Amino acid sequence: MLSIQRLALPLTFAQLAFAANTFVTNYFLSRSSTTALHASLPGSMLAVAVSSLAISALGYSGTVFADRHGSGDSPGAIAAFRSALVLAALSVPYFILAVPAGHAILGVFNTSPEVLAAESAYYDVLLANGYFTMLAAVLGGYFTGQGKTRFVGAVTVLGFIVNMAIAPIFINGLYGVPTSGIKGAGWSATISHIVPCVILAVAIRLRPLKCSARRICRADFRTLLSLGIPNGVRAVIDIGGFFVFAAVLAECEGAAVAASTAAFAVNGIYQALPQGLAQALEIVTARAAKENRRALITPALGLVAIHSLAFIAVLAVAGSEILGAFASKGDTAFAESFAETAKALVFILCAKAVFESAVQVLQAHLRGRGETAAVFRIQFATSLLFWIPLFLAVRACSPGIPAYWLTMLASSALASVVLYFRTTAAREPRQ
Repeated sequence: MLSIQRLALPLTFAQLAFAANTFVTNYFLSRSSTTALHASLPGSMLAVAVSSLAISALGYSGTVFADRHGSGDSPGAIAAFRSALVLAALSVPYFILAVPAGHAILGVFNTSPEVLAAESAYYDVLLANGYFTMLAAVLGGYFTGQGKTRFVGAVTVLGFIVNMAIAPIFINGLYGVPTSGIKGAGWSATISHIVPCVILAVAIRLRPLKCSARRICRADFRTLLSLGIPNGVRAVIDIGGFFVFAAVLAECEGAAVAASTAAFAVNGIYQALPQGLAQALEIVTARAAKENRRALITPALGLVAIHSLAFIAVLAVAGSEILGAFASKGDTAFAESFAETAKALVFILCAKAVFESAVQVLQAHLRGRGETAAVFRIQFATSLLFWIPLFLAVRACSPGIPAYWLTMLASSALASVVLYFRTTAAREPRQ
């Protein structure tokens, strides 16, 4: 348990920096305008959903690197990394074509023209951010695949510190920078991912892995695509379903939407713990001997339980006050509606933390074993076949935002149970 946590700690700090970055950005957007905050979640989630196909597919190259490097095949690990770089360059047209497609998707939902324009503007800029996020994942995989999580964690944290420093400048137009509002938030996020790309690329150039290199072959591309694409499609289903969720929530009353956005920001800070743990577990599982992999799941779930209880304790003491930081000042009706929704969401967040954390870790363990197709099938079943129909049925009754959140809780609970039985019952796949 301690060895996994030590490896996870730098990645957890990186995820915490990401969550803090999201929290800070949303805070300044909430002070910029109600429209900007209203539009931030749908616009950003669609950009993340579109980008996640490339990020998760090519980012899996770090796990392939870890598997090969851990078994002593360093030349094969380098070949996998170079193949991922080639595929990253070939993905540029995908991001360009995603611009008009995204505008069409955003136009499907019932939002005001002002909010729709803000969503579209934010989405456009965040596609550039998505490309550099994907590139940083590929470059970072070179080091995490060797178990060097400290360096990658430090570089990632630095990038988000840059964003938190410049976000208010770009959003509010300080120090001579033109006021850009929500587009400024997008550009500051993009810069925060360009910085790690530059640092990681220089580090790879200065300290290459010492081994006899071999040329890239078709088998390297086939391995990356056969394992990475199911992982990418799984991410699209997961985040795409969440985008639909966020877009429907944006149709609700403004104060309730603001409370929901605040809840997502707070939940994002907590999710840094299981996400960092999941990244470390995926790498440890890939590098471990096949007969030892299953033993890793028990200590990982023990850590999940500790993390969840700590988060629940914080919410029990100060959950409403933390969410209340996002409430607009001076509008009594808005503040009352915000507080009512926030109170209900605090209780849901407590239960959701347990199941979401388990899902993160169980998926990571299967991915480390190369079972990306199994993770995809489970995600497909629990999201598209269970959650989306349940969510649409609840939406037809128009019950309000807390009821929408309960559907997501039910989906996480089901996914955690199915993943657990798959993880404990399945045999190691043949490599």
